Amino acid sequence: MKEQIITTENATKYYNKGKANEVLAVSGVSIDIVRGDFAVLKGPSGSGKTTLLSLIGCMTRPTSGSISVEGRDTSHLPERFLTDIRRKTFGFIFQQFHLIQGMSVLQNVMIPLYPTDISLAVLGRRAEVILENLGMSKRRNFPVQGLSGGEQQRTAIARALVNDPDIILADEPTAHLDTALSKEFMSLMKEFRDKGKTIIIASHDPIVFENENIDLIVEMRDGEVKNFTKHG
Repeated sequence: MKEQIITTENATKYYNKGKANEVLAVSGVSIDIVRGDFAVLKGPSGSGKTTLLSLIGCMTRPTSGSISVEGRDTSHLPERFLTDIRRKTFGFIFQQFHLIQGMSVLQNVMIPLYPTDISLAVLGRRAEVILENLGMSKRRNFPVQGLSGGEQQRTAIARALVNDPDIILADEPTAHLDTALSKEFMSLMKEFRDKGKTIIIASHDPIVFENENIDLIVEMRDGEVKNFTKHG
């Protein structure tokens, strides 16, 4: 039996609770994701999928309920512990890439490894290996603002992988990519899943949730899980 790597129990998230602009973003969500799953949180804008992804990735806390990562309840941990979990457990791929302008590809990829007691030489070698695997070695010293959309995406993926995370989280990663690049992204994610990574993507893109390699689809609407489909 596969190990559960993410468990949410009645997870609920309010923004501005008790105020006139109160928003219930996630309402009573209970799901299990096992190690090695290629999962999609599916739903339209405002469905709660990005908030749920943030809860899973310890980027925000639930208002009530619990989130467990690799068997550890993260819901009430001090921020310093959450920071450590984020750095060691997760790789994040954002919709807008969030690359730092004025810095090279290599410098951007190394950012998640700071601060650390590992030498710069070792960090550089680790980043170089990942860039080579993604076909970006020749661009390693190139400023990120001069990259194509596909190259920016690969740089963002390399940055997400440089800490060798167990879980890769991606929020609408194909939103600014054409069809060919979106399919390439999904192929890359399959490769990482096949190497043992757990992949969780929040998306409303059919190229993502209709992909044949998806193991699990969590369909959300109005902050609630409406359907839970397991393949394979």
